[in-house]
Amino acid sequence: MRRRALLLTAAAVATASLAGCPTPPWGEIPETANGAEVTLRREHTGEFESDEPSPHDDAVLVRALDTDPPRLTVRGRLLAGSRDCYRVDLIEVDLTPDRLLLRLTAEDDPDWDEEVCSDVAEAHPYEVDVAFTEAPVPERVEVRHGDEPVLDEPVLDEAV
Repeated sequence: MRRRALLLTAAAVATASLAGCPTPPWGEIPETANGAEVTLRREHTGEFESDEPSPHDDAVLVRALDTDPPRLTVRGRLLAGSRDCYRVDLIEVDLTPDRLLLRLTAEDDPDWDEEVCSDVAEAHPYEVDVAFTEAPVPERVEVRHGDEPVLDEPVLDEAV
């Protein structure tokens, strides 16, 4: 029970500063952002290979720039509350020519109808797919879990 209380306190502190930001209401998934179509999935549709073999927050960028329309996909995991009671939510998308910012958090799952859930922290998988239908592909992608940066890298990479 103490672990659950600590997790709830940590989650409240991590998301409290976001309350005043100009973001969509909690739990709503932005469908478009300045000419790009944004889709959040609470699972991975492809392979998720992290550079770090740990259960902590992490994300990878998958590029598909030669498709029509060009696409960027971020696959990741967000360490939060128990698997049964929490889910990943996309709370902010900011697209400029210089940067695509995706901000995610874990929140209580409104579809959870049980009284009790397990008291174990879980890494929640997610995938955010961005199709640039009317907007140019930005130079950089930044992903944050709450206020914590987990990915910041250029879109065009010599290794690609």
